[in-house]
Amino acid sequence: MKELSEILHSSSSEVVRMAMEEGVKSLRMKIALENYVNEGFSLCRAAEFAGVSIQQMARYIAERGIPFYRLGLEESKRDVKEAEGWLKNAHTTPLCLLC
Repeated sequence: MKELSEILHSSSSEVVRMAMEEGVKSLRMKIALENYVNEGFSLCRAAEFAGVSIQQMARYIAERGIPFYRLGLEESKRDVKEAEGWLKNAHTTPLCLLC
């Protein structure tokens, strides 16, 4: 504790407070992740529980190799068809209306 106090130029009690805050934040992120994986939390709810933005939660989840989006097979197929339509239309539609 003394070494940390010296490095951080803070009192021992301040170092303990900082360590507690970091520990609580880390624990909330882990609990949010676990609940997200088990489908107890949506991405939005997980972020809210952890006290971070949705983007931060999505990044945290993705960094652990877990997809932060949930699509069923039918939704995925529909998205592929829609994307294929966009690509097809992109070749026939000018990108600039002034061109």
